[in-house]
Amino acid sequence: MKSDRESGGAPSRFACVNPYWETFLDELGLDMTGARGDGCYIEAADGRVLLDCLAGFGTANLGHAHPTLSTRFTDALQRTSLNVFPFECAESQLALADRLLALSGRRFQKVFFATTGAEAVESAVKFAMTGTGRSDVVAFRDSFHGLSMFASFMTGNPFWTEALPWKPGNVHHVDAGNFAALEDMLASRKIAAVVFEPVAGSSAAQHWTAETSARLAALCRSTGTKLIADEVYCGLGRAGAWFGIDAIGMNDVARAAPDMIVVSKGLTGGLVPLSAVLMNDGDFDAVFGAPGKAKVQGSTFGGNRLAMQCGLIVLDLVESGRLVDNAAAMGALIERRIADRFGGRLTLHGKGLALSLTPDAQCDINMADVWLALIDAGVLAMPNSASPGSLRLSPPLIFGVDEVEFLMDRLDEALRE
Repeated sequence: MKSDRESGGAPSRFACVNPYWETFLDELGLDMTGARGDGCYIEAADGRVLLDCLAGFGTANLGHAHPTLSTRFTDALQRTSLNVFPFECAESQLALADRLLALSGRRFQKVFFATTGAEAVESAVKFAMTGTGRSDVVAFRDSFHGLSMFASFMTGNPFWTEALPWKPGNVHHVDAGNFAALEDMLASRKIAAVVFEPVAGSSAAQHWTAETSARLAALCRSTGTKLIADEVYCGLGRAGAWFGIDAIGMNDVARAAPDMIVVSKGLTGGLVPLSAVLMNDGDFDAVFGAPGKAKVQGSTFGGNRLAMQCGLIVLDLVESGRLVDNAAAMGALIERRIADRFGGRLTLHGKGLALSLTPDAQCDINMADVWLALIDAGVLAMPNSASPGSLRLSPPLIFGVDEVEFLMDRLDEALRE
């Protein structure tokens, strides 16, 4: 596809960024450049108001333009005269790490800070490889772990890597329910880590339960394989519990727990990039514990003071607003409404406000058409990248009953078109 500049038309506004994305948005009537946000709503530049059921891919867990977050973050910005500084362990970094460990129930002892979710996932794999001395990694088909180089290959959809002429030989994929194939892979004792999403963000095809996740943990433990929970999307309240592993009941089963948890999207309310890996002392020491290795792994912006302050503010507001409980309650309400109004036509997957809608097999429903009809009706959602026949719902954690009812009414209209 040629850009406007290449085809002799007017220069694209996105010419030096991504004119192809601009063309895509224009063709579907989705260009909302200049949009503004307020709470659970987006106002497009043309005056349209949309209920935001995407929340910046799940980052805006407090909604948009949250007044307390804005005030406290502005104050932190004004007080931050030195932001990235390697010769310290900032008090705010210590405080945020301790807060995350406390939220985990002290199941872990160390926190490694990075910038993006993909960077943190790759860091966790790096810790696993170093600690086990093994080279290979297993992920699941239809998963999503980021789009940096190695994370792209862990992502279980060839769409993201098919144009690359090189493929690593140490990344393997299995179907989420195929324990026989997984057991065969782990029996080789070459697998450093298995990476899984307790509640998937870009797929409606993975459904982990307390039983299947406990079986996964036991299999990893029996073969000396590290288990990494990628909670970049579902962690920190979105799934109706502070961590996705708790939302699916994984820790209700004895000794069923991952070795590391990766969090990111909801950590700073969508304001600044920040991610973290929670792990135990042994895995941390395997990387940093040798002489001369105190800074062998790091991230330039990973522990910067402003991001640390933002993380502390957001966790304060999520906790004081009881937004984790709200996510669980609103998710349960959406589930009831879907069953009552659309039972036999739509099925809801996920936990809390990390949800996916799929059409029932016997129904002739094109979810891409539903998506566009919802936007026309005033609801912003998005197809799942790994399962385009499904629709992702990841609204802010401040979502309320009124928003749920509005969503249901608009969904009803979209399905009748």
